[in-house]
Amino acid sequence: MPKIKLEHQTILAMKAKDKPVEYFDTEETGLILRLSVAGTKTFAYRYQIGEKKKRRITLGTFPGLGLSDARKKVQKLKVQINDGLDPQAEKEEKKHQRAIEPKTIKQVIDTYIEKHLPTLKPTTQKDYKYRVKHFIKGEGSKKTKQRGFASSRPVKSIKRYEVLEYFDDVAKTSPVQAQRLQAILSGIFKFAKDRGWVDVNVANEIRIKNKRTKEEGKWQNVEFDDDQIKKLWNAFDEHPDPVSSLFKMLMLLGQRSGETRKMKWDDIDFENKIWAIPASDTKNKEEHYVPLPDTAMAILNKLRSGNQNKYVFASPVKENEPVGSAQKTAERLKKTYGVTDFNIHSMRTTVATRLAGLGTPPQVLSKILNHKRPGEGSFITQIYNKYDYEKEKREALNKWNGELNRIVNEKDKQKEKSPPAKSNTGYSNVSFSYSMTT
Repeated sequence: MPKIKLEHQTILAMKAKDKPVEYFDTEETGLILRLSVAGTKTFAYRYQIGEKKKRRITLGTFPGLGLSDARKKVQKLKVQINDGLDPQAEKEEKKHQRAIEPKTIKQVIDTYIEKHLPTLKPTTQKDYKYRVKHFIKGEGSKKTKQRGFASSRPVKSIKRYEVLEYFDDVAKTSPVQAQRLQAILSGIFKFAKDRGWVDVNVANEIRIKNKRTKEEGKWQNVEFDDDQIKKLWNAFDEHPDPVSSLFKMLMLLGQRSGETRKMKWDDIDFENKIWAIPASDTKNKEEHYVPLPDTAMAILNKLRSGNQNKYVFASPVKENEPVGSAQKTAERLKKTYGVTDFNIHSMRTTVATRLAGLGTPPQVLSKILNHKRPGEGSFITQIYNKYDYEKEKREALNKWNGELNRIVNEKDKQKEKSPPAKSNTGYSNVSFSYSMTT
């Protein structure tokens, strides 16, 4: 077994081999890192009590358990061993007791966190760890500490009507929070049911009506008219990057917000003016190619200057992560600039509607929006997909680029409605490209 000084970056760089490997830490004696064939990295502590056989106890999985915390655990275990205790024997005894004693809601949640959460992505783990506190009375935020169930409450004794009352109470002030908590609690009860701790998932199939959202029409998608588009574009200019450029790119290309926020420099073909969205980043898990009109290229060239982050729209607060959803900026735009129906998804709706109005055939529009139409996915389609409809998509987006040029740069007149000017393909308006990126 190799002996090395374990370091965070060294562990991150370790790759799985054709057989398990164990590394002994030279910094903290007894600490072991086991690298499985599947690539799982697990910390363990090997020790010996008196003349007995050597034993080991599993500490946790990296990166959920960091190196420094693993060393601290070993140091605590050494203290116990010096006092004559056997940590592994105690662990086995506790495990046996947990298996035979009635499960409390707190025990179920703790086991769920220990066993299930490590299978989820890190951001989801963090979110769940915060939200599950709301289920235990006294552990939530100041506003919610009186909600939930007593930690010592046997999980089998919790009735469905109590769960419904709990979510009704949450939904009075936070309907979205109630929906998310319901999904998590349902997962916890499923976890308990799979292990025989409960007979019924009392949190499953509960529908929470989001009355506040419905009344406000928060997610109603609309098409913006020329005045609204111009007002919004000018408003984008009053916000700092990367949010300003992100919103402009959404208005230009009509792509999904989540996919656009994850745009990476490696995905951009500057020579051919193509944005290649990898399948891992798309909603339908298929590669998607977006031709980039002149204004989009101007935005990218502006952002590229001095940008060391892998993301085009890099978060200003989180290293090597894309900017967040920008919902607060969207709400500010909605209130400050008088576009009361504004929401981020409506920019996609607007682009789709305008492209259709500019004569874009339905199959081309579907390709631009990356909608999977019925009948697609055949073997022939899979072969012919890398630059599928690339010429037609480019012509359509160039038309919209030109139409947007007209809308943004048109001088304010007394409201004399005239039909939109017909746009030719291949717009290359340098002055517009600059005005749209400042």
